Amino acid sequence: MDLKLQRIGAWGGIAMLALFFVFFMLIAKLIPPLSPTASAQDIADFLTVNKLRVRVGLALSLLAACVALPFLATVCLRVRRVEGKWGVLSVTQIFAGVIFVPGFLFPMMVLSAAAFRPEHRDPQITQALNDVFWLMFVGIVGTLVVQALVLTTASFIDRTEPATFPRWFGYLNAWYALLALPGGAVMIFNEGPLAWNGVFAFWIPLVAFSAWMIAVTVVLLRSISAEQAAQQPSAVAAS
Repeated sequence: MDLKLQRIGAWGGIAMLALFFVFFMLIAKLIPPLSPTASAQDIADFLTVNKLRVRVGLALSLLAACVALPFLATVCLRVRRVEGKWGVLSVTQIFAGVIFVPGFLFPMMVLSAAAFRPEHRDPQITQALNDVFWLMFVGIVGTLVVQALVLTTASFIDRTEPATFPRWFGYLNAWYALLALPGGAVMIFNEGPLAWNGVFAFWIPLVAFSAWMIAVTVVLLRSISAEQAAQQPSAVAAS
Protein backbone atom coordinates (compact mmCIF):
# COMPACT_ATOMS: atom_id res chain seq x y z
CA MET A 1 0.00 0.00 0.00
CA ASP A 2 2.83 2.40 0.84
CA LEU A 3 4.34 2.05 -2.64
CA LYS A 4 0.92 2.65 -4.20
CA LEU A 5 0.59 5.85 -2.20
CA GLN A 6 4.11 6.85 -3.19
CA ARG A 7 3.17 6.33 -6.85
CA ILE A 8 0.19 8.66 -6.40
CA GLY A 9 2.36 11.18 -4.59
CA ALA A 10 4.99 11.11 -7.32
CA TRP A 11 2.46 12.44 -9.83
CA GLY A 12 1.99 15.51 -7.64
CA GLY A 13 5.08 17.13 -9.12
CA ILE A 14 3.85 17.23 -12.71
CA ALA A 15 0.29 18.00 -11.55
CA MET A 16 1.49 20.98 -9.55
CA LEU A 17 3.64 22.19 -12.44
CA ALA A 18 0.81 21.97 -14.98
CA LEU A 19 -1.78 23.58 -12.74
CA PHE A 20 0.57 26.36 -11.70
CA PHE A 21 1.39 27.33 -15.25
CA VAL A 22 -2.31 27.44 -16.18
CA PHE A 23 -3.32 29.49 -13.14
CA PHE A 24 -0.26 31.72 -12.77
CA MET A 25 0.60 32.32 -16.43
CA LEU A 26 -2.60 31.93 -18.43
CA ILE A 27 -5.16 33.22 -15.93
CA ALA A 28 -3.19 35.68 -13.77
CA LYS A 29 -0.97 36.77 -16.72
CA LEU A 30 2.07 37.00 -14.43
CA ILE A 31 4.48 35.32 -16.85
CA PRO A 32 6.41 37.11 -18.24
CA PRO A 33 7.06 39.01 -15.00
CA LEU A 34 6.38 42.70 -14.57
CA SER A 35 9.62 44.59 -15.20
CA PRO A 36 11.63 45.67 -12.13
CA THR A 37 12.10 49.03 -13.87
CA ALA A 38 8.34 49.58 -14.31
CA SER A 39 7.02 52.70 -12.64
CA ALA A 40 4.77 52.58 -9.60
CA GLN A 41 1.88 53.83 -11.73
CA ASP A 42 2.45 51.19 -14.41
CA ILE A 43 2.31 48.42 -11.81
CA ALA A 44 -0.78 49.88 -10.16
CA ASP A 45 -2.46 50.21 -13.57
CA PHE A 46 -1.66 46.59 -14.48
CA LEU A 47 -3.10 45.27 -11.24
CA THR A 48 -6.15 47.52 -11.52
CA VAL A 49 -6.96 46.54 -15.11
CA ASN A 50 -6.29 42.83 -14.47
CA LYS A 51 -7.52 42.77 -10.88
CA LEU A 52 -9.98 39.92 -11.26
CA ARG A 53 -7.64 37.79 -13.37
CA VAL A 54 -4.77 38.25 -10.94
CA ARG A 55 -6.94 37.53 -7.89
CA VAL A 56 -8.49 34.38 -9.36
CA GLY A 57 -5.17 33.18 -10.77
CA LEU A 58 -3.39 33.67 -7.45
CA ALA A 59 -6.19 32.02 -5.47
CA LEU A 60 -5.97 28.94 -7.68
CA SER A 61 -2.15 29.03 -7.69
CA LEU A 62 -2.18 28.92 -3.88
CA LEU A 63 -4.08 25.65 -4.09
CA ALA A 64 -1.91 24.30 -6.91
CA ALA A 65 1.27 24.82 -4.91
CA CYS A 66 -0.05 22.51 -2.18
CA VAL A 67 -0.38 19.66 -4.70
CA ALA A 68 3.42 19.38 -4.43
CA LEU A 69 3.22 18.20 -0.80
CA PRO A 70 2.72 14.45 -1.51
CA PHE A 71 5.37 14.72 -4.24
CA LEU A 72 7.88 16.09 -1.72
CA ALA A 73 6.91 13.38 0.78
CA THR A 74 7.61 10.74 -1.85
CA VAL A 75 11.03 12.24 -2.60
CA CYS A 76 11.83 12.07 1.13
CA LEU A 77 10.84 8.41 1.33
CA ARG A 78 12.90 7.47 -1.73
CA VAL A 79 15.94 9.24 -0.30
CA ARG A 80 15.34 7.41 2.99
CA ARG A 81 15.40 4.10 1.06
CA VAL A 82 18.87 4.97 -0.21
CA GLU A 83 20.12 5.67 3.31
CA GLY A 84 18.29 2.72 4.85
CA LYS A 85 17.07 4.89 7.71
CA TRP A 86 16.29 8.50 8.52
CA GLY A 87 19.71 10.03 7.89
CA VAL A 88 21.23 13.41 7.09
CA LEU A 89 20.07 13.40 3.45
CA SER A 90 16.47 12.38 4.12
CA VAL A 91 16.07 14.78 7.05
CA THR A 92 17.62 17.61 5.02
CA GLN A 93 15.14 16.83 2.25
CA ILE A 94 12.30 17.03 4.78
CA PHE A 95 13.40 20.49 5.94
CA ALA A 96 13.90 21.72 2.35
CA GLY A 97 10.51 20.31 1.37
CA VAL A 98 8.86 22.03 4.33
CA ILE A 99 10.11 25.38 2.99
CA PHE A 100 9.35 24.60 -0.67
CA VAL A 101 5.57 25.15 -0.59
CA PRO A 102 5.64 28.25 1.68
CA GLY A 103 8.18 29.63 -0.79
CA PHE A 104 5.24 29.81 -3.20
CA LEU A 105 2.45 30.62 -0.73
CA PHE A 106 3.90 33.58 1.17
CA PRO A 107 5.01 35.61 -1.89
CA MET A 108 1.65 35.02 -3.58
CA MET A 109 -0.19 36.26 -0.49
CA VAL A 110 1.86 39.46 -0.71
CA LEU A 111 0.88 39.96 -4.36
CA SER A 112 -2.72 39.13 -3.47
CA ALA A 113 -2.63 42.03 -1.02
CA ALA A 114 -1.22 44.27 -3.77
CA ALA A 115 -4.07 43.25 -6.12
CA PHE A 116 -6.79 43.52 -3.49
CA ARG A 117 -7.54 47.24 -3.92
CA PRO A 118 -4.74 48.84 -5.98
CA GLU A 119 -6.97 51.71 -7.12
CA HIS A 120 -7.49 52.92 -3.53
CA ARG A 121 -3.88 53.28 -2.34
CA ASP A 122 -0.68 55.11 -3.18
CA PRO A 123 0.89 53.39 -6.24
CA GLN A 124 4.25 53.35 -4.44
CA ILE A 125 2.81 51.02 -1.79
CA THR A 126 1.58 48.70 -4.54
CA GLN A 127 5.01 48.88 -6.17
CA ALA A 128 6.67 47.93 -2.87
CA LEU A 129 4.36 44.92 -2.47
CA ASN A 130 5.10 43.91 -6.07
CA ASP A 131 8.84 44.19 -5.35
CA VAL A 132 8.52 41.98 -2.28
CA PHE A 133 6.62 39.38 -4.29
CA TRP A 134 9.10 39.07 -7.15
CA LEU A 135 12.18 39.23 -4.93
CA MET A 136 10.82 36.39 -2.79
CA PHE A 137 9.27 34.38 -5.61
CA VAL A 138 12.36 34.36 -7.84
CA GLY A 139 15.05 34.89 -5.22
CA ILE A 140 14.30 32.02 -2.81
CA VAL A 141 16.32 29.39 -4.67
CA GLY A 142 18.34 28.00 -1.76
CA THR A 143 15.84 25.29 -0.85
CA LEU A 144 15.69 24.09 -4.46
CA VAL A 145 19.47 23.99 -4.69
CA VAL A 146 19.67 22.02 -1.44
CA GLN A 147 17.08 19.51 -2.67
CA ALA A 148 18.99 19.08 -5.93
CA LEU A 149 22.25 18.51 -4.05
CA VAL A 150 20.55 15.99 -1.75
CA LEU A 151 19.36 14.05 -4.80
CA THR A 152 22.79 14.37 -6.40
CA THR A 153 24.44 12.84 -3.35
CA ALA A 154 21.75 10.17 -2.97
CA SER A 155 22.23 9.14 -6.61
CA PHE A 156 25.99 8.75 -6.22
CA ILE A 157 25.85 6.74 -2.96
CA ASP A 158 22.85 4.60 -3.95
CA ARG A 159 23.56 0.91 -3.35
CA THR A 160 19.95 -0.27 -3.16
CA GLU A 161 18.69 -3.16 -5.25
CA PRO A 162 16.87 -2.40 -7.43
CA ALA A 163 18.49 1.02 -7.66
CA THR A 164 16.45 3.94 -6.35
CA PHE A 165 18.21 6.66 -8.36
CA PRO A 166 20.26 6.12 -11.56
CA ARG A 167 23.68 7.74 -11.68
CA TRP A 168 22.73 10.08 -14.55
CA PHE A 169 20.07 11.51 -12.24
CA GLY A 170 22.84 12.74 -9.95
CA TYR A 171 24.49 14.66 -12.76
CA LEU A 172 21.14 16.12 -13.83
CA ASN A 173 20.51 17.42 -10.31
CA ALA A 174 24.00 18.91 -10.12
CA TRP A 175 23.34 20.79 -13.36
CA TYR A 176 19.96 21.94 -12.10
CA ALA A 177 21.50 23.30 -8.89
CA LEU A 178 23.99 25.28 -10.99
CA LEU A 179 21.32 26.67 -13.32
CA ALA A 180 19.03 27.66 -10.43
CA LEU A 181 21.67 29.63 -8.52
CA PRO A 182 21.50 32.90 -10.54
CA GLY A 183 17.95 33.44 -9.26
CA GLY A 184 19.49 34.46 -5.94
CA ALA A 185 21.02 37.52 -7.61
CA VAL A 186 17.69 39.32 -8.13
CA MET A 187 18.22 41.23 -4.86
CA ILE A 188 21.23 42.92 -6.43
CA PHE A 189 20.21 43.78 -10.01
CA ASN A 190 17.35 46.05 -11.11
CA GLU A 191 17.78 45.25 -14.78
CA GLY A 192 19.68 42.98 -17.14
CA PRO A 193 20.00 39.17 -17.30
CA LEU A 194 20.19 38.83 -13.51
CA ALA A 195 17.11 40.93 -12.74
CA TRP A 196 13.95 39.08 -11.73
CA ASN A 197 12.75 39.07 -15.35
CA GLY A 198 16.20 38.35 -16.80
CA VAL A 199 17.28 35.38 -18.86
CA PHE A 200 19.73 34.00 -16.27
CA ALA A 201 17.70 34.74 -13.14
CA PHE A 202 14.22 33.86 -14.40
CA TRP A 203 13.89 32.21 -17.81
CA ILE A 204 16.71 29.66 -17.63
CA PRO A 205 15.86 28.67 -14.03
CA LEU A 206 12.18 28.42 -15.01
CA VAL A 207 12.92 26.02 -17.89
CA ALA A 208 15.39 24.10 -15.72
CA PHE A 209 12.88 23.84 -12.86
CA SER A 210 10.19 22.51 -15.20
CA ALA A 211 12.55 19.92 -16.69
CA TRP A 212 13.76 18.99 -13.19
CA MET A 213 10.24 18.43 -11.85
CA ILE A 214 9.41 16.19 -14.82
CA ALA A 215 12.67 14.26 -14.50
CA VAL A 216 12.23 13.72 -10.75
CA THR A 217 8.68 12.46 -11.33
CA VAL A 218 9.82 10.01 -14.02
CA VAL A 219 12.67 8.68 -11.87
CA LEU A 220 10.39 8.30 -8.84
CA LEU A 221 7.82 6.36 -10.85
CA ARG A 222 10.46 4.06 -12.38
CA SER A 223 12.02 3.47 -8.97
CA ILE A 224 8.67 2.62 -7.39
CA SER A 225 7.77 0.28 -10.27
CA ALA A 226 11.12 -1.52 -9.97
CA GLU A 227 10.66 -1.99 -6.23
CA GLN A 228 7.12 -3.27 -6.72
CA ALA A 229 8.31 -5.75 -9.36
CA ALA A 230 11.07 -6.98 -7.03
CA GLN A 231 8.57 -7.54 -4.24
CA GLN A 232 6.15 -9.61 -6.34
CA PRO A 233 8.23 -12.85 -6.45
CA SER A 234 8.65 -12.65 -2.66
CA ALA A 235 4.93 -12.21 -2.20
CA VAL A 236 4.18 -15.17 -4.48
CA ALA A 237 6.72 -17.38 -2.71
CA ALA A 238 5.29 -16.43 0.67
CA SER A 239 1.79 -17.38 -0.46
